[in-house]
Amino acid sequence: MRGNRLFVLLAMLVGVLALLAVGCGGDDEAAPPAEPATETEAPAEETTEPPAEEPAEETTEEPATPAFELRVGVVTSLTGDLAPFGVGIDNGARLAAELANAALASAGLADVSVAVVASEDDQTDATAGVEAATKLVQSDGVQVIVGSLASSVTIPIAESVSIPNKVIQISPASTAIAISDIADDGMLWRTPPSDAAQAPILAAAVAEAFGADATINVGGRNDAYGVGLADGFEAEWQALGGTVGASVRWNPEAATFDTEAQQLAGGEPDGWVIVDFPETWAKMGPALVRAGGWDPARTFSTDGLRDKTLPETGGAETTEGMRGTAPSSGGETPGGDAFAAAFAAAYPDQEQQLFDANAFDAVMVAFLAALQAGSADTTAISENMQAISGPPGLAGTFEDLDALVAAILAGEDIDYQGAAGTIDFDEKGDVSADGALYELWQFEGGELKTLSSVVFEG
Repeated sequence: MRGNRLFVLLAMLVGVLALLAVGCGGDDEAAPPAEPATETEAPAEETTEPPAEEPAEETTEEPATPAFELRVGVVTSLTGDLAPFGVGIDNGARLAAELANAALASAGLADVSVAVVASEDDQTDATAGVEAATKLVQSDGVQVIVGSLASSVTIPIAESVSIPNKVIQISPASTAIAISDIADDGMLWRTPPSDAAQAPILAAAVAEAFGADATINVGGRNDAYGVGLADGFEAEWQALGGTVGASVRWNPEAATFDTEAQQLAGGEPDGWVIVDFPETWAKMGPALVRAGGWDPARTFSTDGLRDKTLPETGGAETTEGMRGTAPSSGGETPGGDAFAAAFAAAYPDQEQQLFDANAFDAVMVAFLAALQAGSADTTAISENMQAISGPPGLAGTFEDLDALVAAILAGEDIDYQGAAGTIDFDEKGDVSADGALYELWQFEGGELKTLSSVVFEG
């Protein structure tokens, strides 16, 4: 009996253990292993994570609207040797600013403007010019200086003011060859071509008048403009087979010029080439008349004496029949005729002078370069001057200013065509001389007349 009970107890114990084993075994099969579960969940999180913001949003982002004021100062000759040209330079610059602001308003750019904030007289003097430019930079806060006329003033302004202060300087009239090689850090530009182009134009005109084997006496004022152009002519003349007789330079500040006039008038040459400015000519011209032997009708000059008031200030006997060459704007330049009409409408009481169109172009290229840069920062302006002034891109004059502004805002290239020429800047800040227009002028009956136009072809 006791054996049977023991047997029953053992059997029950085995059954309980079997049930427990079966229950534990069922749980193991139903629950997935812990580690594999973790491994399979990680990829699921990666595939369901929302995608990162892709460049799709960046491509639809609107370009930033530019906002800046371009502050321009003018250094011009209201008194001194080049006073006859001074007011026109100022008016040309102001007309450009007015038209630029009209185009900005048309484009809806309320936060961009161009202002000619001040105009200063350099008195055609280097010291006065440096003082004028310093005032514009330090007191008026300009980023751009349009000026000066005389190369002998432009160069000291560049070296003492614009280059050290990183201010863009654009001369509308300085043509001296020496300007091309100034280390300017991209700050010095000019809108007329260098006299490296005018010298061969002048030599060709003299050869046509007197023959390429003629003897020519050459005189010039002793400054960057006079020396550079007189020397350039002499080199071109001798290369053509001509002879240089007397070669005379004079100090434009001298009280009298009788000695230099005697040297220049002597030797019985076939003709003369004289490089000077109006105020100095009022003394040099009469000195040549007194010296005897000199003939204005056998004399060629350059742009410095292309002044319609010269027969009055120097005397008819110092100008009658005199011929000369000068950079020109007009029908053969892209915007020449349109500029002449716009200038006459804006300033009906002022006759357009030489280089007014160049001053206009100086402000226009600075404005367009700043707009393309989206800033009035001078380094940014400098970096865009070549791009907006030459091909490739949409070509247009100031009459197409709305289209040029729209193209810039759309990120497209433009090619501004100037009132004074094509205005294609090179890496030295000079405009390309290829295609530059020159005028052959003459005083006849006390009037300044245009005889013909010549296109420089390299």
